[in-house]
Amino acid sequence: MSAMQKLAWFNLAVIALTLVAVLSLLPFLGKGVLGGFGFIGLMGFGPLFFRQRPGQVLIDERDTLIQRRSWILAYALFWVVFVLATVLLSPLVYGEEGAVPVWVVQYSVVCGFMLVYALASIATLVQYAGRSKGAE
Repeated sequence: MSAMQKLAWFNLAVIALTLVAVLSLLPFLGKGVLGGFGFIGLMGFGPLFFRQRPGQVLIDERDTLIQRRSWILAYALFWVVFVLATVLLSPLVYGEEGAVPVWVVQYSVVCGFMLVYALASIATLVQYAGRSKGAE
C-alpha cells in the first residue's frame, strides 16, 4: 500500500470519526455540536505518512497524476453540490426573503471541507484499485 493510499484511508477514517462524534453529540448539544468538528484537526497528522526512509521512493509520477486527478474531481463535484445546495435548498428552507442563520453557514464550511477530502480520498482509492487490476 502506497503512502497516498494510507493517507486516503486515514482521511476517510477521520471524517467517519468526526461524523460519528457530531451525530452522537447532536441530541445533547444542539447547535453547540460545532465543537465536535474539531476532530477534523486529526488530518494534520497525515503528513506523517510521507516520512522519507533510506532507499524508498515515496511518490512517483503515477502517484502525482492520481493525486492531481483526484483533487480535480473532488473540487468539480464539490462545486456542483455546493451550488445546487445553495440555490435549491436555501429558498426552500428559508424562503425567498429569508435570512440564512450563521450556524448554517458555519456547518456548510466544515461539511464542504469534509466533502472535498472524502471525494478526493475515494477517487484516490478507486484509481489505485483500477491500476492494480489493470496490472494483473
